[in-house]
Amino acid sequence: MKYEIGIGIIDAKQNDIPHPFNYNNPRNNNTICLVGFTPFVKGNAKYGSGCKEIKQGDKVNVIVDLQSNPHTFCLAINKLIQPFCVKLIPNRVKFILLFGEKDGEWEFNSLEELAQGIDLSKIEERKCFKYE
Repeated sequence: MKYEIGIGIIDAKQNDIPHPFNYNNPRNNNTICLVGFTPFVKGNAKYGSGCKEIKQGDKVNVIVDLQSNPHTFCLAINKLIQPFCVKLIPNRVKFILLFGEKDGEWEFNSLEELAQGIDLSKIEERKCFKYE
């Protein structure tokens, strides 16, 4: 995973940000992050999710739904919703980025409120992870 890029969120209460796949951390790892094509929830890899790998130049949408009950997190890559979500996310979050190389870059186009939430019924229940 040395050269892969990633994007995700972390609980806004956490000051230091551990690496997304550091599961053996003495501090709490409260990250949710897609690194390459593998989702990590609190440092634990969720293999077999069937996600597309994030590549340089992809348009990635981070969807944080704080209106739904429970609050949810999911991603779209080039307008395609990825086949996983995380439920029960915190009320306040920070966004995190993982650069795959020293010259890598992210461009932020907008932060917008969606008119309606994402239809999670298309995501298999076994790929809906809980933020616990």
